[in-house]
Amino acid sequence: MASITRRAAVVLGTVGLATPALAQSWPARPVRIVAPAPAGGASDIYARICAQRMSEMTGKPFVVENRAGAAGRIGLENVVRSAPDGYSLLLGSSAIALAKALYPNLGYDPVGDLTPISLMARTQQMMVVPAALPVTDVRSFIDYAKARPGQLAFASSGVGNPPHLAAELFNAMAGLTMTHVPYGGDTPALVDIIAGRVQMYFGSVAPALPHREAGRIRALAVTGPTRAGSAPDVPTMEEAGLPGYNVSGWFGLLAPRGTPRDIILQLNDMMTRIMAVEEVRTTLERGGADPADPALPVMERAIVDSTRLINEAVRIANIRVED
Repeated sequence: MASITRRAAVVLGTVGLATPALAQSWPARPVRIVAPAPAGGASDIYARICAQRMSEMTGKPFVVENRAGAAGRIGLENVVRSAPDGYSLLLGSSAIALAKALYPNLGYDPVGDLTPISLMARTQQMMVVPAALPVTDVRSFIDYAKARPGQLAFASSGVGNPPHLAAELFNAMAGLTMTHVPYGGDTPALVDIIAGRVQMYFGSVAPALPHREAGRIRALAVTGPTRAGSAPDVPTMEEAGLPGYNVSGWFGLLAPRGTPRDIILQLNDMMTRIMAVEEVRTTLERGGADPADPALPVMERAIVDSTRLINEAVRIANIRVED
């Protein structure tokens, strides 16, 4: 680790020398940031923050391109297949590691064919149930579901994405049998949770909070190792009685493998400045995320760690999907 830190310090120390020369050649035309989600999703919001501020920094246009579908794999593949010239970027997430674990026959490597630039946010899911369901915490929900094997259903925002993984891992570790009902995103899933048509949902923190405050749903736990800053009274899954449970993730900026190192470093320098802006950090926190350290070695380690964590979660949950 010490040697990695020293190498990173040497590399990052060259950013100031590399940037003036690069400014004359890159970007010479619009840079697109692909958000593998529809407008309003987390990656779309984060991509627009980056695009606006990078445009201001460089005086050149950075534009967001939404390519939603297939749990983010459509946008992911589009960037992986793009020229590694600094003009195609991905506002991606730890879902790249999940795609690698679940879909071995994609024809590309969702992790290895991308180059990290910077983390932007650390994230986790929130377990919610209908307010009318007669449970008050994780243990009482487990007891309730065990007494009704195969009778309850859980929602997800799509097959093969992190909320799906979070729910399947919960069911496996708790010994539950529930029916999976995939939806097209947080909003339709929450509609059916509120109506009681499904009994459990693991989804993004931010969209659930207004419904929780209005008393329409009950939050039982968050999925990461620490409580969410936007919901500090909601326990972690481990605190709630399921030791060893952890499904947490990240959002960050990536580029196609082979993108020139000097461009990667210039982008990382811009991300470092963006992440130092209090308004940006507040936006992330209000959205239920924790602002992340933008240092390049931190993102490299996050990718390694999330790949290991997700592989283990997929193994425990025994998730199988169609290629």
